[in-house]
Amino acid sequence: MSSSSLLRHLAPPVPLGWREIKILILLGLVAFSQGWAGNVLTHTLAFTRVTYGLSDAGIADVQAIVRTVALLALAFSWWSDHRGRRGPLLLAFSVMPVANLLTVFADSLAAFAAWQSITRIGTVALGALALVVLAEEIEPKARGYAAAVFALFLSMGTGWGLLLSSIAERGDEAWRWLFGLSSVSLLVFPLLALHLKESRAFRRGTPRPPLAAVLRRGLARYFWPMALLSFAVSSFTGPGANFILPRMVNDLGWEQGPASLLLVITSTPAVLLGLLVGGRAADLIGRKPTELVAMVVGVAGGLAFYWFESGWILGAGIFGSVLGASAFSPAYSAQRAELFPTEVRATAGAWTVNASIAGGLFGFLAGRFVIDAWGLSATISVLGGLVLTSTLMLTLLPETRGSDIIGTDHPGPPGAMPV
Repeated sequence: MSSSSLLRHLAPPVPLGWREIKILILLGLVAFSQGWAGNVLTHTLAFTRVTYGLSDAGIADVQAIVRTVALLALAFSWWSDHRGRRGPLLLAFSVMPVANLLTVFADSLAAFAAWQSITRIGTVALGALALVVLAEEIEPKARGYAAAVFALFLSMGTGWGLLLSSIAERGDEAWRWLFGLSSVSLLVFPLLALHLKESRAFRRGTPRPPLAAVLRRGLARYFWPMALLSFAVSSFTGPGANFILPRMVNDLGWEQGPASLLLVITSTPAVLLGLLVGGRAADLIGRKPTELVAMVVGVAGGLAFYWFESGWILGAGIFGSVLGASAFSPAYSAQRAELFPTEVRATAGAWTVNASIAGGLFGFLAGRFVIDAWGLSATISVLGGLVLTSTLMLTLLPETRGSDIIGTDHPGPPGAMPV
């Protein structure tokens, strides 16, 4: 592909206005910060496990605790549907780096888990709210593209954190520097506070349904299939992503630097290609077929990584798993926003994120009880099978490509039922 052809594919499918461009820039900075600060826990597992004396099962326990507490992030989205998107988003953004800074001084496993649980609350709330704002600010034909741009900056932040992770090798407690450095993202806060405006789709004074509205009545027909998809995908990707570096460093004998470098080298092009293809495919051929193919590719890559030891196959497995996850993200994010009306959109998004958290929690709890008996590879394989089975949920959902969620009183896909 020539450079001019690549630029054409990277450009939005329709011209964007200045407000839309500004939103993409601001939320791109948010995503980069989220990817960096929100993943330090994962990047330092090979070292924090030594400080606190954690086995593989111990890692699963800590991750399960962090994810359970993160269910509280639902409160941010409920607040967002009742009072507006801007305030909750700004608070969620500030919580994340502050909690990481306090993690630097954690002198016990309990303190470490507590501060990282708070970081996770901010990360989860921020991701859900940012995607809602994107969906409400970007016109339908470019919504998948916008979600892809957000995910791209998120991945860039994650990659930046990975590049810094070799600092942890400089001493027994050097991992603490990585948490401290991630708090630099607080410098973005004044820029957000000054330039981020309230979403144009949000209307103050509109009656708001109760917190559980999307779990029952008309919208439940959309919520539960989306929730099950989110649950299954996270049950696989949660343990799958978090055990990459521990497997390479602790099980296969790699050093942190080369292991992180392989992860960056293989995942970076996979993210770019996945978001490019996934975002465009979601806007051109639909959300559902894009999600289906992405899930199959992601599971295949993940299983390759956990069943083989050759460096080349490990790299190919990481590439495939990240490619699938990256292609799935913009399609699912756009569909999630398009299925629910404005008055419950943030809350519906938060409930599906909680389903994702529950899925990750399930994956880690499964790991807690069966990794020692079955082995890590077999455990990941069973969770991958759950993902492939969950693709049946796509048959229960309408195609939402092109849905207008701003210009109508009750936006949603054809045949959408009221709250």
